[in-house]
Amino acid sequence: MALLSVKNVSASFGGFLALDDVSLDLHKGELLGLIGTNGAGKSTLFSVITGYIPKRNGSITFANERIDELPVHIRVRRGLARTFQVPREFSQLSVFDNMMAAAPDLHGERLLSLLLTPRKVAREEKLVAERANELLDFLNLQRVSKEPAGKLSGGQKKLLELGRLLMLEPSCILLDEPFAGVNPVLIEELAERIKNLNQQGMTVLIIEHNLEELARIVPRMYVMDQGRVIAEGTPESVLSEERVREAYMGGVV
Repeated sequence: MALLSVKNVSASFGGFLALDDVSLDLHKGELLGLIGTNGAGKSTLFSVITGYIPKRNGSITFANERIDELPVHIRVRRGLARTFQVPREFSQLSVFDNMMAAAPDLHGERLLSLLLTPRKVAREEKLVAERANELLDFLNLQRVSKEPAGKLSGGQKKLLELGRLLMLEPSCILLDEPFAGVNPVLIEELAERIKNLNQQGMTVLIIEHNLEELARIVPRMYVMDQGRVIAEGTPESVLSEERVREAYMGGVV
């Protein structure tokens, strides 16, 4: 049984068909890849799955429930969350404060709760701070936790983006090109953290252009071209298919 199931989904912008009858299954605890050329529809598919863009037809099921009519924040509360190609940190806030800001539904953010239940608010903020520090340790960002997030390198911003996502405590994460614009050393670190999360039970779907790195960490992948899924299987099997070679690499591996 798939944790996330996309069935015959289409989406369009004006007269342009961005997704054309796309189906995809992501199983609980799986680490799955999604590749394709620019404009193939990968990021659009992420946006449709997470509710940022409406579908035209088809269905999306998560944890055995239809979610395709739910708003973004409800899908996140159900455990489904995503990153974006370009990190969206609060550049003037510290790395630690960025993590704290990502925590959902803090009572301290509500004036009435702060006035009526200050001890509860203090306990909650302490627990959230502990979780933020745990994740900063896990992501090797503790040494820059007091630095403004805007001063981080591209790779560190990707790590922070992942940390902010994990503050939401999702059960399934969709990562949109986590290795793009990242130096090779931090690519290795990001890949290691993603694999560690998956080994701990996190379900992960990754869009990536770095074929070598993606093929090294995912046991299964889908390939998209012109809004359609054209192949699915192990990295070795899909990258050896002629239609994939033609669509993705112009016939050259």
